[in-house]
Amino acid sequence: MTVKRKPRPAQRPPAGKLARVLKKTGSFYYHCDWHASHYVKVMLDQIMGENNFQNEIIWKRTTAHSDAKQGSVHFGRIHDTVFYFTGGGKVTWNQLYRPFDQKYLEDFFDTDPKTGRRYQLYDITGPGGAAKGNPHYEFLGVKRFWRFSKSRMQELYKEGRIIQTRPGTVPREKRYLDELKGVPVGSVWEDIPPIGARSTERLGYPTQKPLALLERIVNASSNPNDIVLDGFCGCGTALVAAQNLGRQ
Repeated sequence: MTVKRKPRPAQRPPAGKLARVLKKTGSFYYHCDWHASHYVKVMLDQIMGENNFQNEIIWKRTTAHSDAKQGSVHFGRIHDTVFYFTGGGKVTWNQLYRPFDQKYLEDFFDTDPKTGRRYQLYDITGPGGAAKGNPHYEFLGVKRFWRFSKSRMQELYKEGRIIQTRPGTVPREKRYLDELKGVPVGSVWEDIPPIGARSTERLGYPTQKPLALLERIVNASSNPNDIVLDGFCGCGTALVAAQNLGRQ
């Protein structure tokens, strides 16, 4: 005997349901691996709107594999992808920073002989020129589009913050290490390790993510008392991150 089943009504994909409840001021993150990330990106462009796409974040989730010994003919698959979309309005964005690498400090920072403070010289020319509204004038014999107004440039120069290493070179701004927040977090995340076999975080859930990964996402795109929705939950890492950071 053949039993005919009634066709199921068409359902919105899970991401579509989340898009429906996302505020214009909200942010949306979708975590996946290499198997279908290219298909997922196209799907999310249709659901969220391709103009609302902000970042493809690469998370290095593991160290190098020795697959070659088992006959593999590909590079080691050591990363996951996180797609970041926004809701189309003015969203919450908190720029995050990482500590400077010690070698970077040694290679790119000098020491002020008068104060003993470490500093670096930064470009102060105006990117985009007139199209971005940057002022154009001559300063210390150099004509350029600048980041600062002429009066502000004079103030910084009097404070010893504008440096010309030799006549004719483009002036640069002196920024001290003790005044900097660190390195802005970019779209490649190599500083959050996976959950190790002996980690106290480990719950046995097969795709468990590190708490630090979810806390970074929650910190970047929300403020205390904001609402965080995890439509899948898994083992609840996003919920723990939200509670730790004072979100609802």
